Amino acid sequence: MSIETAAKDLAYELSRQSSVEILCHHDADGIAAGSIMAMALYRAGIPFRLRITHRLSEDNIPKTRPLLLCDLGAGLARLPEETMVIDHHLPYFEGPHHVNPRHDGIDGDTDLCAAGTAYLVANALGDNRDLAGLTLLGVIGDGQTLTGKNQDIYLGALGNGIISKKRGIILPGRTPAEQIELSTEPFLYGISGSKEESLNIIRTSTIDDTLQGDILCSLLVLQAAERCRPETLDSIWGDMWMLEREVIEHAHNMAFIVDSCGKAGHGSIAVSLCLRSSKLTEKAYEIARTHRLALIQEMNQFLASSQDDKKGPIMCSDQHLTSDLADTVFRNIPDSSPVIIAVQKNDGTCSCSIRTDGRSGKYAGEIVRQLALEYGGYGGGHQNRAGATVACEYLDTFSSKVVEAFSS
Repeated sequence: MSIETAAKDLAYELSRQSSVEILCHHDADGIAAGSIMAMALYRAGIPFRLRITHRLSEDNIPKTRPLLLCDLGAGLARLPEETMVIDHHLPYFEGPHHVNPRHDGIDGDTDLCAAGTAYLVANALGDNRDLAGLTLLGVIGDGQTLTGKNQDIYLGALGNGIISKKRGIILPGRTPAEQIELSTEPFLYGISGSKEESLNIIRTSTIDDTLQGDILCSLLVLQAAERCRPETLDSIWGDMWMLEREVIEHAHNMAFIVDSCGKAGHGSIAVSLCLRSSKLTEKAYEIARTHRLALIQEMNQFLASSQDDKKGPIMCSDQHLTSDLADTVFRNIPDSSPVIIAVQKNDGTCSCSIRTDGRSGKYAGEIVRQLALEYGGYGGGHQNRAGATVACEYLDTFSSKVVEAFSS
């Protein structure tokens, strides 16, 4: 079945409901997907409730029905059959209302995110083309590319004036100095997290009271190139996607803020931005800034530690930072693969985020899922990015198995 047909079928199923419970993942892609569906349901006159969660397992599936999962659910084989799912992860759930690009041979790691999939369903419900800008939050947040269906949505939005683009520095932040201060991709050693050092870079890049973008970009590349992975430098300069209909114009900024607010436990604020309320924009910026500075502090602590084995589990002090710390370590330390970041939770389990370089040719999401199941946990993910939850007593053994799997 084509994804367009699947989207139409799910839209029809949604149109038959008197109300819908939406549950979405807490990152930029999940929140954008949930918000797109919330807006589409509202416009179609269908009441809804939107909630956000960190992870979903077969032990904590909400009992409220009808239930729509966004950026969640594909990996749960034993979901109730009537559950509606919009996802792009490897599909194990075989219910009739599961819209997933992989069912149509589309690469869900690169060519269509959950937000893009939700956009297809939303437009099968009605004319919701103005929501196309939100799909970029998923593309940016999940590190996807403007290829395949992502490109189709992007070009349509560009042609309709929903988005525009220009070239420039794409690091998140409200000012050039803040962009440098909050940079983690690349991580600027001795500069990231320091307002004064960031201002020094700005002063050096300023001639006759005018900031010279080419000089600034060159300084940042020179500062980062010696240590980070070469592809990480692409995060400094590129296409700036401008969201003409959203409350935050710069797509990279909005993705950063929505993602940070969601992971920091302020998902309702992230959703309010996606639903075009500007009342809490400044608060959202401050939450995102605090979240990023905490991440930089964790990274500095890791770099200052005496841990020689970068392939063992790296313990994080804050469960809200595990995924971002895994990305930061992986993208800035070239020989770090796999990266395993873990945090101990109050229930005796450890939540882990895993990153690999892909050289093994193995699909991280599937390997991690199987290993987590072996130790009574659960997990899943993408080609080179995965997450899992296991009992803390098995963390070292689980981590060793992960390292072994991707080293052979």
